[in-house]
Order: sequence, then C-alpha cells, then structure tokens
Amino acid sequence: RMENILQSEKLAQRAYWLIRLRWMAIAGLAIAVFLADEVLKVALPVRQLYKMSVILLFYNFVLYDLMRYVTWKGRVASSADINRIITFQISADWIILVVILHFSGGIENPFYLYFVFHTILAGVLLSKIQSFFQATIAVILFGALILLEYLQIIPHYVLTGFVAGVDYRDEIYIFGTFFIFATTIYTVVYLTVSISEQLRRQQRDLAETNAQ
Repeated sequence: RMENILQSEKLAQRAYWLIRLRWMAIAGLAIAVFLADEVLKVALPVRQLYKMSVILLFYNFVLYDLMRYVTWKGRVASSADINRIITFQISADWIILVVILHFSGGIENPFYLYFVFHTILAGVLLSKIQSFFQATIAVILFGALILLEYLQIIPHYVLTGFVAGVDYRDEIYIFGTFFIFATTIYTVVYLTVSISEQLRRQQRDLAETNAQ
C-alpha cells in the first residue's frame, strides 16, 4: 500500500514537471515568433503562430487544474489515472508541435528535431510499450505532415529569409529526412527506455536491500 502511494506521488510530481516545462515552452514559442518576425524578418504566418501560443496557454491551464483536482487537499490519485494524464499530455503535445511546425515551414524547419525532447520524456516517464507507442505517433504525425504538404492537400509555408535550397516536394530529400527522423526517434526512445529500466531495477534492488 505504501509503495503504491509513493509511486502515485512520484508520477504526480512528474506530471506537474511536464506542466512547468510547458510554461517555458509557451514563452519560448512567443519569443521565437517575435524575434523571427521583428528582428530576423522571416516570413511567417505570425497570427496563426500566436494563436497556437494562446491555445497552448489555455491547454496548460486546463491540465494544471486537472492535476490540482486529482491531488486536491493531499488526495492520492491512482497511478493509472496519473499515467493517463501524462500520456495524454505527451500525445497532445505531439499534435500541437506538428501544427506549429506546419505553420513554420514544415520539413524546411530544422526545429522538427524538437520531437526528440518529448521522445526522451516519454522514455523516462512511461513504460516501454507506451514509450514506443508515443514514438510511433510522432513518426506518423511528422510523416503525415510532409506527405500532405507534398501532395498539396494542405498549404506549405515557405520560410523565406531563414532557409534556402530546401524543396518540400523533392522526393529524395523528403524520404531521406523522414528516414533519418524516424530512425533517430526510435533510437532515442530505445536508449532512454533501456537506461530508465536499468535505473528502476537498481532502485528496486536498493529498496529490497533496505527492507531486509
């Protein structure tokens, strides 16, 4: 019973940690859009990107209120409930990230590498199966974005003033970039999960030793 309570409290701390990281990401997005538009003079759909900042802000407040509700007055939420909230956070962040990427150049924007950060977080916070599932969601979302832009089903926003010589309809470039992206995501999640599982085993061994 005590072990379950400690596990739930640890998961709750991680969920709050994700929310705190998102506050910084929201501020970083707003500042990056302002600098790109006003200082670097990069052609961007600024209005849409600022809207995404507001959506992120509202979404994070909702998550914060949800966590406050499930942990109100010292209440200990079940590990399963907290795990679902963390999983939802990461999945929703993937979707928001790919929308932001769409409005800021798609495959032209090297910031698609930021997917790696959430891959690491998933590997640390979630189980092995959940981590690989989240990695697959990221690969599918990024692949869908570049495919839809390539087929011109959705518009492509060119990063004029930021990158040159990148063709979002160049099949070789698209395939090469997607292959590197997918293999990087799966490699990162494999390494992170392996290290996390090893650390968890060591923690269990230490706990058992202390108990004895």
